[in-house]
Amino acid sequence: MIKFGLFLLLYSYTKMARILAAATVLLAAALAVCKAAGPNYWRLNLAAFSIVPLACLTGYSRIFFTGRMSLLTNWVYQTATPGLAVCYFGAAGILAARFLYRQRCLRRKLRSMQQWEAGGSLAGLLMGRWISIRVYLADECCSPFAGGILRPYIVIPKDLKAELTRGELAAVLTHEALHIRQGHVALLYLFTWLKILWWIHPLVYAADRRLRENMEYSSDEGSVAVCGIPACDYAAVLLKVLQMKRLACPVREGLLTFFDSHFTVFKRRLQRLEKLAYEGGTGQEYRHKMHMLAAGTAAVLLAGILLTAATSMPRYTKIKEISVFDKNMHPLTYDLGREGYDARTEDGMFYMGRQEMQRFAREHQVQGDYVVVGYDTIMKVPGFGGFGQAALVQVADASDVVLLGRISWIDRLQIFLLKYLV
Repeated sequence: MIKFGLFLLLYSYTKMARILAAATVLLAAALAVCKAAGPNYWRLNLAAFSIVPLACLTGYSRIFFTGRMSLLTNWVYQTATPGLAVCYFGAAGILAARFLYRQRCLRRKLRSMQQWEAGGSLAGLLMGRWISIRVYLADECCSPFAGGILRPYIVIPKDLKAELTRGELAAVLTHEALHIRQGHVALLYLFTWLKILWWIHPLVYAADRRLRENMEYSSDEGSVAVCGIPACDYAAVLLKVLQMKRLACPVREGLLTFFDSHFTVFKRRLQRLEKLAYEGGTGQEYRHKMHMLAAGTAAVLLAGILLTAATSMPRYTKIKEISVFDKNMHPLTYDLGREGYDARTEDGMFYMGRQEMQRFAREHQVQGDYVVVGYDTIMKVPGFGGFGQAALVQVADASDVVLLGRISWIDRLQIFLLKYLV
């Protein structure tokens, strides 16, 4: 069981290394698109970042076992050690525990906050009756923020609520509700877990910052279009939030704040609002553009998933070939049937005639009284195998077969884990 645990650890580590290699390509491409397109094409930027999680499906891609990429795969196999794998997944585990603990503290804090029923009704009315959004009033002076996937919520500080008019509050609530309805919170939550799993990769942090920035452009434009508030008045709301004394947000991961404290991002948001003041636009036009974005992103994601599935290797393969080794475990053949020998396996047993075995021993110059036969081997990925049945077969009498493998509950558990979970 310990050996199988080490196998799982090393296999998971090498698979993660392959995923990181694919993620590097997708992250670099998404950041390049974002840099070239700029804030005016935030829809294209969001679509590019939405494709990044597809890297998680590339662990079995044939690309890593062909051409020069196989050199990278072999190098990862050679350098992988249990200690290195423990360090990598240990750090990821600490980050995951920290994130879950902070989420738990945030949930406790939400339960102690006053719920604003009128705000929830307003957000739901603005975004459609089908969506139910809870709005909480925070005693602390913080930026408004949105969170939650299955049970979405918005938090607004009481001081800010007192400072803003009803129209300005509607713009703030619409901004946060758009984050929820357009899937920004869910995508950001997914990126949070990518940062935990890919904690060693610097590009994932840069992508997370750019993703947040473009989400703010999206909600800013949506608030102006849906609420009908002039862009200059909406910019004044941003400045009001800036002027207020703000404390740190209870938890950054998985949340989208109304105001980003980064000066460069704030400046670009104001410039984007200035451009919107000249361009104009209605809520119907904005919704049409968002529907086009959703359809285009879904089409690209579907195409990416199908392409990844078509170029990936089977997750679980039971090899039909029968291999034979001498007493020193040197391979004699990897496919007994292909060489023309009459041998078969049935119900976990090996069968071969005496004359056939003796012919095999003569042609392969077998030294010793027995050979080791391997069959029913389970392989996850070529070059990183699993396990199977092995038998000790006498050369003089092939009917004298001693099974070396076991079929116990531990073996069945290992097969289940290897087949379905790893």
